[in-house]
Amino acid sequence: MRLQFVAITTLALAASSCRDSKADVHGLDGAPEEAVVCTGWHALCSASFDCTMNGDRADCDCMRVNEAHIVYTAEIKDLEVKRQTQTRCTREASCDVDEAPVCESIRNGQYTVDDVIYAWVSTYSYRGWCEILAQGFVPCDPGASGYVGDLHWAVCDGAPCTENPNPSDPDRPLRCQCRLETTPFVGLGTCSGENGGIFSSFSLSAWDFQNNTYTLDMPGYEYVRGACEPVGSDPRPSE
Repeated sequence: MRLQFVAITTLALAASSCRDSKADVHGLDGAPEEAVVCTGWHALCSASFDCTMNGDRADCDCMRVNEAHIVYTAEIKDLEVKRQTQTRCTREASCDVDEAPVCESIRNGQYTVDDVIYAWVSTYSYRGWCEILAQGFVPCDPGASGYVGDLHWAVCDGAPCTENPNPSDPDRPLRCQCRLETTPFVGLGTCSGENGGIFSSFSLSAWDFQNNTYTLDMPGYEYVRGACEPVGSDPRPSE
């Protein structure tokens, strides 16, 4: 099955140590951390290249994964948990692994969106990244002249998810309610999803095609990228 990609990003290696409680008080006025690291079960939409548009959202069939993962705080859909997380976890006083309130909410199945409690939440992890990286990304800009491809793409960060009792793909037993975007995005070999569906993807501005890396600060990515390389020595700069 062809892998897709949502922005599969930082692991526990990405986390900074949390400051002491006194530092936390001073950090309340600081900007929220962009991402926090959690461990445990989560939904992973990196194989979702056939999401179905459903009104103002996209329904994506996603994997059920148990490993370290990250949550982008701006994308948390549980508004109270988002407030708690962005207050507690700041750039001045960062949260260590599993210290963010959103981690507890996801782990305990108490993630609440529009008064509905969800046991599953879509977040990021590095599962399958070597295969994804090897296939190569392509730029997709729906607004460009002569563009051929999907006009919409799905953003599954922080999306609430439910169990699908009869999944068409047993490896994707969760259905996540992802938001829609019409901005430029990153495609995997093509800008068109499969079976008439759309990609779960990430913003075009987040990827450096020349250097095959993120334009954003993605701690931990360097380790994963290195793990994907074949064994062997690199040439010296002078060679």
